[in-house]
Amino acid sequence: MKDATLLSSEVLVAKPKRFVRELLRMPDGQEIEWYFADTTPSVMVVPVTENGDVVMVRQYRHNLKKDTLELPAGIVSADEPVADAALRELVEETGYVLTDGGTLHALGSYYALPSETNKYVNLFLATPVHFAGQAQGDTEIEKYFDMSTVHMPFSEALAQIGKQIDGLETAGALLLARNKLSSLAA
Repeated sequence: MKDATLLSSEVLVAKPKRFVRELLRMPDGQEIEWYFADTTPSVMVVPVTENGDVVMVRQYRHNLKKDTLELPAGIVSADEPVADAALRELVEETGYVLTDGGTLHALGSYYALPSETNKYVNLFLATPVHFAGQAQGDTEIEKYFDMSTVHMPFSEALAQIGKQIDGLETAGALLLARNKLSSLAA
């Protein structure tokens, strides 16, 4: 597909999520349609308190028809530095902020489900964090997510991967944060 010729591109749905259909001509002359979700970059934060608890978000995901246990996450606004977006999402979804003297550690940037989207996630570890007030949510759709915060020891969060935690982004971020915390302790 790398050598395909793009014949046309059409936005099927523009908002709230952008879905695109592209018509490609392959080097052998075959024409195929390719569909994908075209997304803006996003962030996900692993917030860890002074006593080692992870602050997570429980929310109902309509497409899954169930509640999920995830880390705070969201999109990066236009011209917003990714670190600023991570801190904004942290307070919007949990009411927690980075403690004075705390550090926001970049854990890397990764594609999520690259077969179906161009979603690029920037992962961070925020430590230590403390509660600063009620989670604000955003002005668009989070008010309908029935979100709440869940606190658990970091080791328990790791133990919940594949049980209560079944999202790859959250699982991957927790594992990367574990490695970072180990290197900081060494």
